[in-house]
Amino acid sequence: MIKKLLFVITLILIAGILVGPVWGADPYKIAVLPFDDGSIQNRWWGNQYELGKGVSDELVTAFLRTEKFRLVEREQINAILQEQKIGAAGLVDPKSAAEIGRILGVQFLVIGRVTEFYQDSQTIGTRNKKAGLALLTSTARVSIDARLVDTTTAEILTSVTGKGKKDTSNLGFADAKGALLIGSKEFQKTDLGKALRDAVDSVATQLAEKAYDGKIVKIPLITGYVAFANPNRGIYLNIGKNAGVMVGMNFLVTHIVEEIKDPKTGEVLDQISEPVAEVTITEVRERVCVCVVLNKLSANYEVTVGDVVIQQNQKQ
Repeated sequence: MIKKLLFVITLILIAGILVGPVWGADPYKIAVLPFDDGSIQNRWWGNQYELGKGVSDELVTAFLRTEKFRLVEREQINAILQEQKIGAAGLVDPKSAAEIGRILGVQFLVIGRVTEFYQDSQTIGTRNKKAGLALLTSTARVSIDARLVDTTTAEILTSVTGKGKKDTSNLGFADAKGALLIGSKEFQKTDLGKALRDAVDSVATQLAEKAYDGKIVKIPLITGYVAFANPNRGIYLNIGKNAGVMVGMNFLVTHIVEEIKDPKTGEVLDQISEPVAEVTITEVRERVCVCVVLNKLSANYEVTVGDVVIQQNQKQ
């Protein structure tokens, strides 16, 4: 009996190791740009950018709830949009979005369009009367199209649609014209808010599932260069938090031995390189990190400024 129990426990432990905590891997770093407003303009406000910005802010919150992404702060995104002179509507195509994403130091960018943001309310009862009870029926609909853009290739990796709908009926006192006197604006706001929350949660969940299923996108390996190397002061790389570097990551350092160039144009066609060392990150700052040598791999070269580094311990 004890042997069988130990056998079962062993199987469970092995399964846990093989399957692993999928969501324990280093999360993607993404940024969400203000969405385009393509919904019907029958609302009480007329600023398209404010709706797109508001929806993107809600989407950021939804992504954070999934606990599967690292998000860039809104202030940083706004600063880049102003620097790149993106118009008030915040409209970008995948190519320009990828460029913004590279500046922000993110792996993927989320762009999209609000296709429906609508609420219709009707009051039944009290018509041609002085006042009395009335029934308010309200239907709120929100629909959002979102695209995930690879900042390295400017490729749209996937697109999803999130929808939300909220129907309510409430009794209240109304005047002779049928307008509710108690709580009508609050009901509308609540319904639209709930519909929006359902839509953005749907988008965030779908993108998280597609981003991590291993079929559409894979986490790109982080690459960089040795910026400083001194036996007494350590080794510094030109990549940091902005590139997603974390303490404990391992990198392979390679030295470019020779470049193969076109004899006529001088264009670099290929490179001959040699592995120099394997290093591990011990300290990370915004745009630089510090590492130490784990394994020396070359008898001919030491780690020197300009050597190429590529991440080795990428989690899947």
